[in-house]
Amino acid sequence: VAHELRQRGISADYYHADMDVNAREKVHMRWSNNKLQVIVGTVAFGMGINKPDVRFVIHHSLSKSMETYYQESGRAGRDGLPSECLLYFRPGDVPRQSSMVFYENSGLQNLYDIVRYCQRLFNHVKLKVFPSFSGMCDNCAYGRDLKEVDVTRHAKVMISILQEVRESEQRATMLQLMDKVKVKHKELASELKREESEQLIIQLLVDRVLKEEFQHTAYTTNAYVTIGPLWKQVHTGRKTVKLEICSGIKGNTGNKKGTKRTVSLSGLEVKLDELRRELSSVHGGIFPHSVLSTQQISMLSSQKPTSNEQLESIIGKLKTDKYGSRILEQIQNYVGQSDGDLPNEVDQSEKRPSKIFKRQNAPVLIESSEDEG
Repeated sequence: VAHELRQRGISADYYHADMDVNAREKVHMRWSNNKLQVIVGTVAFGMGINKPDVRFVIHHSLSKSMETYYQESGRAGRDGLPSECLLYFRPGDVPRQSSMVFYENSGLQNLYDIVRYCQRLFNHVKLKVFPSFSGMCDNCAYGRDLKEVDVTRHAKVMISILQEVRESEQRATMLQLMDKVKVKHKELASELKREESEQLIIQLLVDRVLKEEFQHTAYTTNAYVTIGPLWKQVHTGRKTVKLEICSGIKGNTGNKKGTKRTVSLSGLEVKLDELRRELSSVHGGIFPHSVLSTQQISMLSSQKPTSNEQLESIIGKLKTDKYGSRILEQIQNYVGQSDGDLPNEVDQSEKRPSKIFKRQNAPVLIESSEDEG
């Protein structure tokens, strides 16, 4: 992934447990000093990341639990500014992940919890409880047209096929089950797209209508699907199964426009960012955010202090004593050149990662939940 990003002109590097200690330290320092824009790392990158200006955390694969997802995504926006978390998910990820966590205590249940979170397109409970979250959900922002479809017949067919497989003392993976449905019930199978059939199987697993069984081989662990504890409730008609499906994008794009989040850097903010890089290099190679945080730069740009007293109220006495003269000089020089912001402002959309990636001072962390070993 890091190689592909570099091929596209993005300053990126990778980090994993098999790297030499010195190599890992070098990558970490380059990222912390804003010399790297993107880190593509496994969980070996660690939880002790103390970089406040991470604008994106992108999960290239599914986390193994909601707890780890919250911890990993929590690395974004520690400076209090808007940040985004992107989680790539498809139903086919589940068997691969489940075969790696099933031996852990509550491993499968924890995995199914985050899968349930990914599957619930209609669940906007947090938006109702915390109105400030409005616009942070991609389903809302992009105006997706969602609908619920009754797929009880499809679920019954899957259960019947798995019963036949079990009686013949055979096994079936998720993909094999889908193929069997397609062969034996072609007309019914055509009602759902392939990814929707995968989504249905995963939903039945999460709801304990089906369950996974695992078999070790010399080289890997295979995940198979079979009937679960609650299969009879569906098979006898006591329980209906409904699937949430995205049927496209709504015609009204006003919502999409209204939820666009942007970050603009004034000319002074750009100058102060350059100054903190310079000072971090001069003062023993400390991290730029240790000189001035992004929030402090924003406040300095808006308030434009002219004295040590005013400056101290924003960045504190210690930083004022150490860097105050240079900061005030930079502000005075800028104000002298222009009464306002420079006309050539930097306007970046956080909604489009491709634009954010072009900014050297917008760090991105791409997570992979692969075993670091």
